[in-house]
Amino acid sequence: ITDDYFRTLARTRTNGSGYFRFSGLSSGAFVVKVLPYGLEYEEQEIRVEIQNFTIGSRTGGASNESVIFYLKLRKGLTPENVAVFVQADVPADAKKLYEKAVSDLENKHDSEGLAGLRSALEVFPKYYYALERLGTEYIRLNRPEAYQAAEILLMGAVEVNPRGFKSWYGLAYARYSLNKFPDALPAAEKAVELNAYSPEAAFLCGVLMKKAKKYPESEKHLLKAKELSKDTIPQVHWELALLYGNDLKRYADAAKELRAFMKAEPNAKDSENIKKIIAEYEAKAQKT
Repeated sequence: ITDDYFRTLARTRTNGSGYFRFSGLSSGAFVVKVLPYGLEYEEQEIRVEIQNFTIGSRTGGASNESVIFYLKLRKGLTPENVAVFVQADVPADAKKLYEKAVSDLENKHDSEGLAGLRSALEVFPKYYYALERLGTEYIRLNRPEAYQAAEILLMGAVEVNPRGFKSWYGLAYARYSLNKFPDALPAAEKAVELNAYSPEAAFLCGVLMKKAKKYPESEKHLLKAKELSKDTIPQVHWELALLYGNDLKRYADAAKELRAFMKAEPNAKDSENIKKIIAEYEAKAQKT
């Protein structure tokens, strides 16, 4: 949720029933925005106004506003080509453990949720959704040993369901985080193949292409990520600046992307140093 000046006031995630809640807001105009990262849906936003009521000379009270989103598939996608994987042979006890684990995670009982997913996999090691969810949760832990576990789990997930976009993307990200760049690239390419409208997949593929010194392909994917994300991923500008400035020697473009990065991240670390680099790039551009 943001205020009228587009400043983020709070973030939250929907629960298992799709509900979300923001509280403690003052009166005024706000924008509630849905960011369905890694999914096949468009970002959406709804404007809402909250007003206190007045009794005599005193202003106070509370206002409750309901905001309902109907998510739309990304451009080019239809319900027919968005794959839904149905695994009919899941044992009932494994499914029960999985559903309880998901509920625990959504209610921020992380230890219980992770343990529940592991228990579900002990009952049924080929349980696709448990493999995918546990692998994704390990990635969020942001630790080397967790990335290693995530890689193993997500390799199992794509073996069970080769068309699982989220699993391929997670596998690529886990390998990237482990500096396994040559192994990460094919997984990222597969993710882009399955969902050409994911800005996160396009961005990761562009970064990995740059590391493989495939510079034209890297630029193509990074520009696609910039288009799809609509400037919600500032790091795209940063990676494009590195590509243009260090690899393609297109200094004017590098300076332009760094300026865009600074606009998106005005409080970025080392901002003074970035400004100096912009000036250097612009000076080099004038000489070429």
